Amino acid sequence: MSDPAAHPVSASDLSVIRRRMPGDDRKRQLLRIAIESFAQKGFSGTKTKDIAAAAGVSEAILFRHFATKEDLYHAILDIKETREGTKQRLRELEELAGRRDDEALFRRLAREVVHSFREDAAFHRLLLYAGLDGHLLANLFRERFGLPTGDFLKRYIALRQKEGAFRKCDPRIAVMHFFGGVVQYAMSRYLFGVREHHLPEETVVDEFVELVLSGLAKRDSRHDNRKAAHAKNS
Repeated sequence: MSDPAAHPVSASDLSVIRRRMPGDDRKRQLLRIAIESFAQKGFSGTKTKDIAAAAGVSEAILFRHFATKEDLYHAILDIKETREGTKQRLRELEELAGRRDDEALFRRLAREVVHSFREDAAFHRLLLYAGLDGHLLANLFRERFGLPTGDFLKRYIALRQKEGAFRKCDPRIAVMHFFGGVVQYAMSRYLFGVREHHLPEETVVDEFVELVLSGLAKRDSRHDNRKAAHAKNS
């Protein structure tokens, strides 16, 4: 057997080796680089040629996987959807809603938001750029993630109002109040690096939920609902 050291790999050979990658792996690589580039430089500061160059391929290879920039944006959201198991997540939320477990439902939603910012800060920086730039990705995200979750919670609040558990108010404002506080906390901690948050994350989430449900509660309905939920689950 010949000695590999006797036949060193040339720079051109290394380039070929680097470029040979299974299609799915290449697609994931391009998406990862695109997310990092957009998050660091914004959309106007990131060109397709920059993404391709960072991956060590030509723009033609990039366009082979993503014919348009919109295809690229949808693929980025597909990754987010897969990571978060959106369909399973909605089924689990529906189960909590069916049990009328207000506290568990709101806590689950709050934890999801905070977890997403903690584990995927680059994606949320990307969304922040998209929102400030009025970019298509922000609208796509809102349609695929924001609206379904917001509409679900809005319907649930309206149902609990009808059942007499929550006081009368505009469900849309209640939803904005809830998510606004949670997102602000998660953004300040995991995007802006604010260090004044001395309390454990779980404590902060529980406090948010307590405050929101106390505001929504009608008389002693929260106490009654807790007893009913406990009896149903025991």
